[in-house]
Amino acid sequence: METALQSGVTGSSASMDGKRPTPIVRDAHALLARGIDALERNHIDEAVGLLRQTVQIDADSFMGHLALGIALTKALDIPAAERALETAISLEPRNFYAHLRMAELYQRVGVPKKAKEELQTALDLAGTSAEKKIARDLLAVEEHRAPRLAWRPDFAGLLRRKRRE
Repeated sequence: METALQSGVTGSSASMDGKRPTPIVRDAHALLARGIDALERNHIDEAVGLLRQTVQIDADSFMGHLALGIALTKALDIPAAERALETAISLEPRNFYAHLRMAELYQRVGVPKKAKEELQTALDLAGTSAEKKIARDLLAVEEHRAPRLAWRPDFAGLLRRKRRE
């Protein structure tokens, strides 16, 4: 025989589509670790939620803002990702990875000038040969990328086709 309490629990569990609620955690470091773990497992929405909680608890967490920027980039929330990465850069302006991730964001949204600037900054800040290689490779790709005008049609191409017809 089912009690009212048991039926309420069952109903609330079903309404959450099988997802377990995140317990309330007040430790920014624990939230950061769980958020990064969720990000590595490609559970983007969970990572964004955990990392947002991290930076709410500890607004000066460089790693929290950096990880949140990465997660928001993957979630395609570009304005919020840019804000999070800008905050990370303001907290640690000489951090290679913050500038590298900002460059990747600019590459993703098609802002080549800013991407090149951030990649150059990352290259200047690189401390190891591996970091320098990463920045150089991305910079070389950016240098050879043809500028695209995705936001408007190629009017010259349209005119040439019209003339041939």
